[in-house]
Amino acid sequence: MNNQTVIGVFDTKAQANSAKEALTKEGFTGSDIDVSQYGSHGSRSEEYHDDHDSSIGRFFDNLFGDDDDDYERRRTVGREVASRGTVVTVHTSGMEKAKKAANILDRYGAIDMDDRYQQYESDSFDASANRNRLNERFGDIDTDGTIEVIKEDVKVGKREVETGGVTVRSHIVERPVEEDIRLRTEKVTVTRTPVDRAADSADFRDQTISMKETAEEAVVSKTARVVEEINVKKDVDTRTETVRETARETEVDISQDGGETLRDTDGTVRTDTDRNRTTDRDLV
Repeated sequence: MNNQTVIGVFDTKAQANSAKEALTKEGFTGSDIDVSQYGSHGSRSEEYHDDHDSSIGRFFDNLFGDDDDDYERRRTVGREVASRGTVVTVHTSGMEKAKKAANILDRYGAIDMDDRYQQYESDSFDASANRNRLNERFGDIDTDGTIEVIKEDVKVGKREVETGGVTVRSHIVERPVEEDIRLRTEKVTVTRTPVDRAADSADFRDQTISMKETAEEAVVSKTARVVEEINVKKDVDTRTETVRETARETEVDISQDGGETLRDTDGTVRTDTDRNRTTDRDLV
């Protein structure tokens, strides 16, 4: 198994603890991660002593073999920078995990070791300015806490919503119809007229005169006819719509004096390739 060791040096223990918590969330176990504090903001702690310096030296002796062409420089740089901050050591079982651990350490503000060493050597390191820069990016880095790195995932789907509709309802209404019509009424009248003439035999007979009276009355008839048909249907259309949304995530910028701020393609921001972390030769 190709075991790899990744280290990151932080100015404060709070940053180191936040990086450790992020590592555990990504699947690294607590036994794989070591956190050792020797100083902060470029100064060694009051408890720092020769034993610590020796232990840091031995650590880098073991990390880099004697056959490394740049062994002495790496050992010197690592020991000097580590002795003034908090060291996070991650033991991994392969190159992919080592790269993943290195990216996490970068996101939480691991120091660019070569650049920082040059500042220590030239006595140009400004602890106050460095603290202010870190506070602007990570909050109060002197408070032992967690720097949350947040990333939103956007899922685009579809759902059916009601955009309108048509309701057709029929009901019976009455409307008045008025029309004038002339009606005829018959009435039979009997008129008796006195006469004075001689009667003959023909006058002596029975007679019956019958006449009926009639009258016209209004008659209403109605017929119903279907004059219109209403058909309700739906026409279905499809369209392609481009959905644009923004996904938020925490982006950490690390800017060191004299360094160039770079951003990895995966969104990780660091201040020069592989300079803010030290690993074994496969990562260097």
